[in-house]
Amino acid sequence: MMYLWLVYVLLGISKILTAEQLSPIQSTFKIVYRIRIYQRVGPSREQWREMIPPHVRDTPSTETKERCAAGVVAPSDENKTKAERLVGQHGKLLTWSNDGTMFAYVDRNPAIPAPKSNPWGCDDCFYPDLKVMRASDASLLATVRLPEFGDHWNYPQNIAWSPDGQTLLVGAEAGSSDSHFSDYWLVDWMKKDWRYVGGGNSAEWSPDGSEIGWSTPRRLEPLGKLRVWVVHLALLDVRTLKEQILTSGTSIVSDFYWCAK
Repeated sequence: MMYLWLVYVLLGISKILTAEQLSPIQSTFKIVYRIRIYQRVGPSREQWREMIPPHVRDTPSTETKERCAAGVVAPSDENKTKAERLVGQHGKLLTWSNDGTMFAYVDRNPAIPAPKSNPWGCDDCFYPDLKVMRASDASLLATVRLPEFGDHWNYPQNIAWSPDGQTLLVGAEAGSSDSHFSDYWLVDWMKKDWRYVGGGNSAEWSPDGSEIGWSTPRRLEPLGKLRVWVVHLALLDVRTLKEQILTSGTSIVSDFYWCAK
């Protein structure tokens, strides 16, 4: 019975994705994800699955996670030490490019004092500048002014480099205490161009940089007389900025990662 129900859910997901007519993203990489589908009767259980958008099929194991992480080059100990000293006490969110040749962080600016009225509710939130540095000599490549406090921008929370090093995905604090997420912005740091792309958690670039996956902000949905937290897997086409929800139903995606086919 459980097997038939899962088959029905999987067929339903494929049908929904096809019917939406959202120019489904045909990826050259697969997403491996962990999902729990809630049951009205009996215990629910987590399963690892893999997806080549927009198709879904089960994945046999989690052993591929280490293999899929290959390709990221760690910075040398010398460059890492120089970067940490540079960021020091006046910056945070030190993040390395995939090839280890550049790093980015948010920084304080003595010429831009923090507002006297604190809209953030924390003492370590105001960092007006995003800086991009060359690792070999710690030279400044770009300084990008962060958005002012307002719609979709609270304060910087995370940074992720695109695989080619040309774009940064910057997340800003968003959501409530029981449904936290990041408001994501794509930053072309050479052109100093910002684009808001949506909200979610745990965003990850695809290995070719054409897509970004994230989990949606969790929300409560009914399950019989109960209410349970629901989280889906979303995919952003970086070129068109179209978001596509890849899972459905009363379920929660708790982890995911990219891998080659």
